[in-house]
Amino acid sequence: MHHPSYRAIAQAIRRRSGWANGDPLSFPDLGADVYFLEAHSRHASHLLGRSAYRCDEHGLEFAGEPTDDAPPDCDVPENVDFRYPLLRSPGADRARALVIVLHGLNERSFTKYVPWAYQLWRSTGAAVALYPLSFHINRVSPQWGREIERHLALRRAVPRNENVHGFNCVISERLDAYPERFFWGGLQSYGDVVDLVREVRAGHHPHVHPEARIDLVGYSIGGYLALGLMLLDEGGLFRESRAVMFESGAALRATNMSSRFIIDHACEVSLMKLYVRFTGRLANTRLSHWLREHELGRCFRALCGDESERPRLEARLRELAPRLLAVSNRNDEVIPAPAVLNTLRGLHRDTGVRVHELSLGVHEHPFLCRDYHQRDRRFVTEFLDVSLYGTGFTSFVEAAAGLIRA
Repeated sequence: MHHPSYRAIAQAIRRRSGWANGDPLSFPDLGADVYFLEAHSRHASHLLGRSAYRCDEHGLEFAGEPTDDAPPDCDVPENVDFRYPLLRSPGADRARALVIVLHGLNERSFTKYVPWAYQLWRSTGAAVALYPLSFHINRVSPQWGREIERHLALRRAVPRNENVHGFNCVISERLDAYPERFFWGGLQSYGDVVDLVREVRAGHHPHVHPEARIDLVGYSIGGYLALGLMLLDEGGLFRESRAVMFESGAALRATNMSSRFIIDHACEVSLMKLYVRFTGRLANTRLSHWLREHELGRCFRALCGDESERPRLEARLRELAPRLLAVSNRNDEVIPAPAVLNTLRGLHRDTGVRVHELSLGVHEHPFLCRDYHQRDRRFVTEFLDVSLYGTGFTSFVEAAAGLIRA
């Protein structure tokens, strides 16, 4: 596979704020156009900070959940109205296929995903959307970036904390204070992707045909979202879709999320306490209701490792197996390859889900860094080391494209 220079596209996406909705940036040397499209989230009502909550499905009211950090989650305008890049072939015709790429936890930019999007587009012909999850990339409050030093000091003051870093201090402080944010943000992201697909099916998307095949490529936490969308298949929107889960799919209880690029150790402990060890005791009334009475909540519990949900999960995985592919990394310390097998292949290895194993770099930058002893700047500004991982990158793209084209 030819590996072109992706830097021009990556820089354009990083400098995205001035783009008009209808005007693409053209890259004739690469044969691609990149649009920056508007999106609006209808699901901020789940987020913390409201004076009251309601579950319309069950007709239930819940007490408000104020926070003592500002601004309230539900009132962050950047998280409600945002833009996402879409890479496609030049031309007026709407694309007959769309791949939605869903990124990892604590991601600050789409830089490392540009090669993925470009090669998936070249290999499949599909338009490729890089879609930001709740409170990530361009959906964050600018205030948080101005308060990194304060958050860093707070995380360093936590007794026996590890992996404290400027890269993860804001998300660690926010999730440690209110680990419920992990679920409610995921619920918002889930609803946003469902709405994007509904927009396409209704014929309202300017670049994707209403009958287009829509597939998902999810990395790390984005892989769990992709899998959840497939498992639940809300309204039959994903009945023809295929999903690739890259470095993803292990039960949450078997992961090691503490890293200077993801979350610190104390934050990881808080998440594990709420979602794995003491859910019944620590979850409030509203969260308990969602985890027990909603299919999405039960799916979430299954992916956290709740053994009572394993039979239903494995039965559904058997149904979906021909349309699923997991790509794991033998060198992944965050989401270990054996743990991916345990969940997606099943307790008795009989779900039929294909798991393609590669030997790559560290979880947070599998095609760039062989270990964590790299300069911080390299993790942030670079995206592909062809000499080290060009072959692995090609294998990943070919495996993903093979499923999508099938």
